[in-house]
Amino acid sequence: GEMEPVQTLTVSDQKLDAMVTNTTGDWVAMGSSKLGQLLVWDWRSETYVLRQQAHMASDVNCLAYSHDGSIVATGGDDGKVKAWKGAHGYCYVTFTEHTGPIIDVKFNSTNALFSASVDGTIRAWDMIRYRHFRTFTTAKPVQFSCMALDPSGEVVVAGCSD
Repeated sequence: GEMEPVQTLTVSDQKLDAMVTNTTGDWVAMGSSKLGQLLVWDWRSETYVLRQQAHMASDVNCLAYSHDGSIVATGGDDGKVKAWKGAHGYCYVTFTEHTGPIIDVKFNSTNALFSASVDGTIRAWDMIRYRHFRTFTTAKPVQFSCMALDPSGEVVVAGCSD
């Protein structure tokens, strides 16, 4: 059948490049590549929960909610992966180990964060100790273009642009 809009929200005159909902479906996180902004909208109360400059002078390419909904992760053209406290609206950790733009971020069921980059690496981040704990690469260098995880995080699948 046809879908009926529940709400229409005009964020800016720039396009939105990434969008995801939290696990309850109450909050919608949006990333605008041209503005470098992270926006979190509570569609029930029709208010912004968070509106921050996510990646200074850089595109926000991707975003993801943690499974418990407490963290929003963003990845940008600046090669940085940032984690934001959803309830407080501040960036509390920035990972800078990638050397190229981030094209995808995902959380597994234990809230480990995975990031894929055009630098040819997928990195896994411990969100309790705030450190990198694993790097995935291919035998032949590639530029990753997308990523998927099984819920446990044991299986990582990635697409590339070659």
